[in-house]
Amino acid sequence: MTRTDRLLCLTLFIVLSSIYFATVSGITCSNDGSHYALTRALAEEGRFTIESYDGYAEGNDVAVRDGKLYSDRPPGTALMASAFYGIGNWLPSPLIPLESRHDPGNPRLLYVMLVPVWAGTGTVLLLYLLLRELNLSVFSALTASVAFALGTAHWKYSSVLFSHAPSALLVLSSVYLVVRMGRTSQSHWSLPFALGLLAGCSVLVEYSNAILVAAAALYLVLAVEAPSSRGQLVKAGLFVAGGLLPAGFLAFYNTVNFGGPLRLSYDYAINYPWAGDLQETFSFPLVQGLRAMLIWGEGGGWCDPTCYNQGLFLLSPVLLLSVLGVGLYVRRARSESILTLGLFLTYLLLFAKHRTFHGFTADGRYLVPFLALLCIPLAFYVDELVAWVDHPVRQALAYLILYGAFFLSVRNIFLHIGFSYNYQLDLSQLSPMVVQPGNWSYLLGQVFRNMNNLPLLWLSDGLALLMGLGIWKARSHLPSRR
Repeated sequence: MTRTDRLLCLTLFIVLSSIYFATVSGITCSNDGSHYALTRALAEEGRFTIESYDGYAEGNDVAVRDGKLYSDRPPGTALMASAFYGIGNWLPSPLIPLESRHDPGNPRLLYVMLVPVWAGTGTVLLLYLLLRELNLSVFSALTASVAFALGTAHWKYSSVLFSHAPSALLVLSSVYLVVRMGRTSQSHWSLPFALGLLAGCSVLVEYSNAILVAAAALYLVLAVEAPSSRGQLVKAGLFVAGGLLPAGFLAFYNTVNFGGPLRLSYDYAINYPWAGDLQETFSFPLVQGLRAMLIWGEGGGWCDPTCYNQGLFLLSPVLLLSVLGVGLYVRRARSESILTLGLFLTYLLLFAKHRTFHGFTADGRYLVPFLALLCIPLAFYVDELVAWVDHPVRQALAYLILYGAFFLSVRNIFLHIGFSYNYQLDLSQLSPMVVQPGNWSYLLGQVFRNMNNLPLLWLSDGLALLMGLGIWKARSHLPSRR
């Protein structure tokens, strides 16, 4: 990593974490409420049942077995959040109350919200580093990373306690390590172990990430060279050893709470009785689902027919330009493109068939953990623009399209957040005089509802950076072993 890369990563960390944290409004609905119920149960009572806090799940995202109440969400997000809940005991109280739908007076909630904020920010940094690993210029990598950070639904879900931001971080961490191993002839022994650990933890956060584990293992076998068959076996063993840790915990969690290592919380979800049946869960018509996921379409059948899905390209037009970069990506990084685009297409098809992809948020949010993979070709498209220096008219037109699509995407996501649960953006409150300062004050105030608590984020950012610097310095003094 060059000095420029380090400086840009530090800048992105501070700026993006500030934007995401300022957008935070606490617990917004039953989904993050269910995660938060398990968070408090773990942190304050040391148990998995959520009877004391089930009101946060609003009677919706709850699993019931033998008369006991559980969160029907995978446990990984709450495990992370419970650690931050405990850390909140030692940090200052909010400067202004968090306008949360649930538990607004709890000062520790503010620090729980660092989980999606830091996970979302970390995903953007990893995307930048991955693009640099693929030999893209600083300008191309930075442009694609910022487009992903602010021009997609990643922004929204980096400010709420859904599982999507932690899942995105773990997914891209796993992909980054796989690519590093594929491009390094002799990788450190810790890389396959870390890959197994991170990929396994991703399943703790989202059960569907089991596909990622299989893809990573297959890529290790087919695309990552080892100096010998013995070396290949050692890498495979380390990968499995890393994955056994989260797999063992998930088996324990499922057995204790739901009666068996392969019994999931979805099997006992009260409002989604079909969720434990894969055939029933993935029963949506594929063509209709793809149209709705990518462009626009009715939810139809299982929800109010007036609930329209804001498709991926409609919500984030800048992603259309990624399609133009696919050919360049495939030509310049064939094996990596097969891995990342294959993963994205697999999940696109999977969730297009999902029975509730359209429900409630109406934005195809299940794809959020994989949007970074779709932004990789965007960087190759931008790299091609830079190469068009001998064609100024063509280059100017291409940049006009790029930045027009980017700012339109940012505008869409900004409004998307403002119209979400626990936000009260009302466009009728705006003055017809567009440039009136009151309009800007109102718009920013409605979306950046946690802006006054930013000094506490910067304090937390500083502590995290100091801790990271200490670990890096300690590691740099260790002997290198390969």
